[in-house]
Formats: sequence, C-alpha cells, structure tokens
Amino acid sequence: MTCKDIDKSITLFLEDDLDNQDLADFLDHIDKCPECKEELTIQFLVRTGMQRLEDGNTFNLKEELDNLLKSAEKRLKGRRRLVHFSFLLEVLVLVLAVTTVILAFTIG
Repeated sequence: MTCKDIDKSITLFLEDDLDNQDLADFLDHIDKCPECKEELTIQFLVRTGMQRLEDGNTFNLKEELDNLLKSAEKRLKGRRRLVHFSFLLEVLVLVLAVTTVILAFTIG
C-alpha cells in the first residue's frame, strides 16, 4: 500500500472494515511509516477523543490507539487461522468425495 492508499484506508481501519489482505498491508505500512502513523493518530484523536470529551470520560488516546492496533493484529491472525482451517476442511471434503467415488466404483 502507498501512503495515499493508507490515507484512504484509515477510516475503514477505524471502523474495522478492512479485509484480511488490506488489514495486513495497512498494519505493515503503519508500522514502517511514521507519517502515516501520525495521520492515523490524528484521525483517531479527532474521532475517538472528541467522543470521549463529549461523554466526559477520562482517556489515554495513545494507549487506546496502541491497543486498537494490537487488537487488529490479533484479529488478523485469527482470521488467517480461519482461512487456513477452511482450506483444510475443503481439502478434506474433496478427499472424502474422491474416496466415495472410488468406493462406489469398487463396490458397484
């Protein structure tokens, strides 16, 4: 992803609306690009900080953003495990289907 792509994706990230690949690319870029991380911080501050102020709650935006990024990384790992597991299940179903066909021809 380019910095321009990241800028367009920040809102989607904050709404947890990025697919697995885009989320992985986003997190990787944010980790390596201080300018984009700063833009994410600013947008997070505006979005979340203003809401916290309106609610009258105390907050630590840096900690909240760090937690949001860590949470996104955990979700991405979980999503990737589900993708791998579903692939494994598809292979298993295919093997069972082939075995069923072979047995049907052998018995029949």
